[in-house]
Amino acid sequence: MIRKILTSYTEQLEEFLRADFPQPEGIAEVGFVGNGTENRKNKLLVSLIGIERETAGGIASRQMSQAGGVYVQSAPPLLVNLNILLAAVYDEKRYPEALSVLSAALLFVQSRPSFHFQGTTYLVEVITPSFQEQNNIWTTLGGQYHPSVMCKLRRVIFDAGEIRRTHRETDKPVIEM
Repeated sequence: MIRKILTSYTEQLEEFLRADFPQPEGIAEVGFVGNGTENRKNKLLVSLIGIERETAGGIASRQMSQAGGVYVQSAPPLLVNLNILLAAVYDEKRYPEALSVLSAALLFVQSRPSFHFQGTTYLVEVITPSFQEQNNIWTTLGGQYHPSVMCKLRRVIFDAGEIRRTHRETDKPVIEM
């Protein structure tokens, strides 16, 4: 699911950037931002750098009522936020182009704060990690910084839809011995 959502978002970003930065192999793709020269693709890479639980909606109950006095017990859906990094990974000689691509990516994020995928609307917002957090991220990714912006993709829902147990409402108390 994460792959599909990030791929869909990146395709929309690619379409937006293509007019100003035409490249036969494309300008944006989902990929790992790591160290080493083999990773310098001269592209804007969209990378997942963290997942956090969304708690703004509260914690859902495990039991839901249905029509006719039947109760269904199931695990509540898991809501998460995806922290993504949009990084302009370019050779040193093309650094000015990397800055231009990143600027255009920021225009995309600003002009489209939400996107739709398979009937669900996802919100995307720029987040600003502290300098120390940024340092930790880039150290973890291999130590080489690339011009980038971090965004939060909000309210991705994971729901297996598994029913654990059903039972009927009764007027008489049930006493177990």
